[in-house]
Amino acid sequence: MRILVDGNISAARGIFDPHGEVIQMDGRQIRRDHLATVDALIIRSVTRVDAELLNHTPVRFVGTTTIGTDHLDIAWLEKSGITWASAPGCNADSAAQYTLAMIWLACERLGFELSGRRVGIVGKGNVGSRVMRLLQILGAHTVANDPPLSDHGEPGLVSLEEVLRQEIVSLHVPLIPRGPYPTHHLLNARRLAQLRPGALLVNTARGDVVDGPALKQRLFSGQLAAALDVWPHEPGVEAELVEATTVATPHVAGYSDDGKYNGARQIYRAFCYWSGHAERLLPPVPGGTRRLRIAPQRDALSQALEAACFVGRHDQAMRDLAQLPPAGRPQEFDRLRREYPARRDFYAWLLEGVVPEEEKRLAQLGFSIAKTPADK
Repeated sequence: MRILVDGNISAARGIFDPHGEVIQMDGRQIRRDHLATVDALIIRSVTRVDAELLNHTPVRFVGTTTIGTDHLDIAWLEKSGITWASAPGCNADSAAQYTLAMIWLACERLGFELSGRRVGIVGKGNVGSRVMRLLQILGAHTVANDPPLSDHGEPGLVSLEEVLRQEIVSLHVPLIPRGPYPTHHLLNARRLAQLRPGALLVNTARGDVVDGPALKQRLFSGQLAAALDVWPHEPGVEAELVEATTVATPHVAGYSDDGKYNGARQIYRAFCYWSGHAERLLPPVPGGTRRLRIAPQRDALSQALEAACFVGRHDQAMRDLAQLPPAGRPQEFDRLRREYPARRDFYAWLLEGVVPEEEKRLAQLGFSIAKTPADK
């Protein structure tokens, strides 16, 4: 069996090697000619999978190691008898923790405390529900909107209009172009105008959930601030939009080692079910425990978020990207994602030197706390 895998899925070779010949290449460069002798295709969101790519190829299994499926023509795949699988929830912890780190840094830069702020969550699924819990631990007041969940009887949800009245609005919906719950340009010019003056808009979902030109206009008018991890028309990021944001990162919210590995494992299980191959026992996420000694003169949570998510580092990288000529920005955007440093979820971080009054909050967020000699 021949298995073509996006080269950015770092865990794939070790996982799929025993089941056939694994070929790896840049996901954006995959074309029909590359699939002439391929049985299974393992990709990320940068590869559009439809009739143009797969027609008249032997590919009969497509797995995307992502939560979203907007890059798959699912109707055509199913009509053509091609099995497909995605990885819902695989990087939900990663994306939620990174979203928190983005919000925290944006609040620092805007000069206000997160505690006591009113936050609206658009999409209370795997990621949105986790973001709500993390924000509540830090003292924020949260409300959420999610029409599909509301229609299925989920209690406590509010209207989109109510969410848009909050001081911080965070987006966590898939990109759906049509149907009963479309999200393409969900925040169009009219809805962006409903955001309160000075609100912070956070988007770690998909870039085209927001109308880019309308957003840019609101940002330049000073009526709105934004922390963006996703962008309209990626990878061709618009320099002016980057420069107008409070925090900018290159679509890496779910890019922790844990999230990537979980996605690969989920697709591996689906692949084995499809192919009839016996599943191997896979090793845990590589990387071990990370240690961080908290400096007493700085806020402990700021230090922990900076170490675990390093949002500021990639914000600067995006500022540098914005200075490049337009033709160079897509390549740099992809490079930042391809060469993203190793990152572990909060549980893999052991914090040392935490003062007792900070221990509970950090532990509730998911960090591990080193015991002092007196505790042992």
